[in-house]
Amino acid sequence: IISMRGDILMELSEAIVLRIKQLLKEKNMKTYDLSIKSGVPRSTISLFLSRETKTIRLENLLYLCEGFGIELKDFFNDEVFKNVEAKNWLKNPED
Repeated sequence: IISMRGDILMELSEAIVLRIKQLLKEKNMKTYDLSIKSGVPRSTISLFLSRETKTIRLENLLYLCEGFGIELKDFFNDEVFKNVEAKNWLKNPED
């Protein structure tokens, strides 16, 4: 998907998945470790990372950040979020 400026856009949920996977690698953690540290069930994390579900509750994302030892603002302070869009969202095409 390409924006009007010519940038390649990524669906927001896909960017979140990439960021979680990036942090798992950086922190040398598995989903099990993240589940234990965050309190978010491993099944919830796995369903989101495998894209079987496309949504994640903000509360769960906050808990995951706590499990990673970072703040929510640090989670979103990454290049992966530079060109994101909300796919399947009803919006005015003139916007």
